[in-house]
Amino acid sequence: MLFELLTAKYPGMRRWLTQRLCALSMAVVLLLLLIRVVWLSPHSYDDWLALFAPLWWRLLVVWFFVCMLLHAWLGVRDVLRDYVQHLGIRAVLQGLVNVAVCGNALAVLWILFGMDF
Repeated sequence: MLFELLTAKYPGMRRWLTQRLCALSMAVVLLLLLIRVVWLSPHSYDDWLALFAPLWWRLLVVWFFVCMLLHAWLGVRDVLRDYVQHLGIRAVLQGLVNVAVCGNALAVLWILFGMDF
């Protein structure tokens, strides 16, 4: 039944499921972050750098932000499709959202991998 809902016959279900899986994934990463912060209890800037130093943790944080940006992009896209009827205005607004999402993704990558750990 689930596979039938995810076919081209119901395209909205794929977006809905993507948003839900992204939200679940973000919740798991936030729980891991909470456990990690409680376990290591960083108190200084150097402690926080050490918290994010392992490559596996930085990749997990990148995964979190990919899910967050995809979740937000899909939500804004659906809102624009529902409430902005003029195609030109909708295209401009969606383009601005796309630029913002790409800019945020690049900023996260620069912060996590461009700094010396």
